[in-house]
Amino acid sequence: MASPAPKNYFSRAGVVTRGELTPTESVICPICSIAPQSFAVDFNGFTLCRCPQCSLEFVSPRLTFDELAEQIYTEHYMPVCGGDSTADLRPMFERQMGHIERLVGRKGRILDIGCGTGDFLTFAAERGWSIAGADIMDYTGGRLGDCPMYAGRLGEIDFGGEAFDAVRMNHVIEHTQDPVAEMRICRDLLRPDGILFVSVPNIAGLSSRAKNFQSRFGLKSKPWRHYAALHHLFFFSPATLKAAAEHAGLRVVETRTPVRHKSSRSALSESLYRLIFEPTGWAGIV
Repeated sequence: MASPAPKNYFSRAGVVTRGELTPTESVICPICSIAPQSFAVDFNGFTLCRCPQCSLEFVSPRLTFDELAEQIYTEHYMPVCGGDSTADLRPMFERQMGHIERLVGRKGRILDIGCGTGDFLTFAAERGWSIAGADIMDYTGGRLGDCPMYAGRLGEIDFGGEAFDAVRMNHVIEHTQDPVAEMRICRDLLRPDGILFVSVPNIAGLSSRAKNFQSRFGLKSKPWRHYAALHHLFFFSPATLKAAAEHAGLRVVETRTPVRHKSSRSALSESLYRLIFEPTGWAGIV
C-alpha cells in the first residue's frame, strides 16, 4: 500500500493553532544558555522568542528535527522556498565569491553546506575552485560529476579529515537546531587561514522592521509571516550573527548587509537601493 502524500503546510494558516502541527521542543539561547522571553505568536501559532541578554530571536517551542524532515522539508519545500532565477543567482554568486577570494587570497577548495541542486558549486568550479557539497540529502541528481557530495546532518557527516580553504553557508543556519554548534563544526573544517562565509535573512532590515510594526498593530492579514517560522528556527541581525560566530570560536573579519540583485529592478533603482540600504544595515540580508 502506498504511503499518503505529504501535506503542504506552506499553503495554509493556523497549522499549530488547529493542532495539525504540535511544537514541543523548548529552546534556550545557544549563545547565553538562558531561557528566552516570548514577544509574538505568528499567523500559524508558532511562538517567537527573544533572548533577554543578547537579543537573539528564535522559535520556542519548535518542531523536532524528525518532524521538520518528515513534514516540512518535503516535495513541497523547494517550489515554495527555492526558485530563484539564474539571472538573480549569478550576480549574488559573483558578489559572494568576490568577497571569499579577496579574504582567502587564492583559489582553493570550497565546501558549500546546504548546496541544494548545486548551482553555486557549478559556478565555483567554473571560476577555478575545487568543490565539495553537503546537504541533508543529495539534491544534485549526479549533475556535478565527481564532485564529493556529503549527505546528512552536518554533525553526523564524516568528512574523512578533509580541510577547506572556504566553507559557505548561504541561508542555512537559520534552519538549524543549533547555529553555534554548526559554525563550530565549520571552524574545524577550515584550514588555519580559511574563511567561513555565512549569509542569513536580516531581521533588523527596514522591510522586516516595517512588517514587525504592521504585525504588532494588526495591519497584516498573516501577522509575522515574514519570519517564516514554519521552517526558520532562528532570526539574526548583524549583531546577533556576530555574537553567535564569536561564541563558536570564530573571528569575524567582515560584516555586510548587501542588497540582493533582482532582475525585475532597473539598474538605476538597484543603485539607489544600494546607496541607501547597504551603508545603514537596512538591507534584507546579512
